[in-house]
Amino acid sequence: MIIFGLGNPGLKYRWTRHNAGCIFLDRLARHFRKKFVKSPYGSYATHRTRRAEVLLVKPSCWMNQCGDLIHEILTAERSDFLVVLDDINLPLGRMRMRSKGSDGGHRGLRSIIDGVGRNDFPRLRIGVGRPSIDAAEYVLGRFSAAEKRVLRKVIREGIGGIEMLLVDGFEQAQNHINAIKIELDAGG
Repeated sequence: MIIFGLGNPGLKYRWTRHNAGCIFLDRLARHFRKKFVKSPYGSYATHRTRRAEVLLVKPSCWMNQCGDLIHEILTAERSDFLVVLDDINLPLGRMRMRSKGSDGGHRGLRSIIDGVGRNDFPRLRIGVGRPSIDAAEYVLGRFSAAEKRVLRKVIREGIGGIEMLLVDGFEQAQNHINAIKIELDAGG
């Protein structure tokens, strides 16, 4: 299985809302005690379980242009895959896992659907909250300290869901992930 974490390249975007997918993969690699290695496609780490090999990939291109690169990787690897990305339609502290669906207005997801020629692939959406400002400006903005605390907690729970996915299958992982709800502290 390949797990793609969507985001934009470069330190400038590291803790932005749009890079929630990359942040998730960084934490997942740390959980698996793996380090990312650079390649022409981006950064990758490999983890083996008893049942499968898992390839974690952070594409090196802009999120809105990742579809062709992901298609190229999938053509070479011929593997099941999961896409992890941010979602402004979910509140911070929530995640949604689906086996297929539309792009929901997410340009990175639209690029993948166009690149692979289908929309029936699993995706894990990480809620970053609905903006009160321009959506592009919002997703390219950095998480506040309080938001980072919530994000870390939700990712920790999401990693448990990924472990379920690898051992018990999609449905059990989906049930776990879709039930996650972490609240932002009242103090900010």
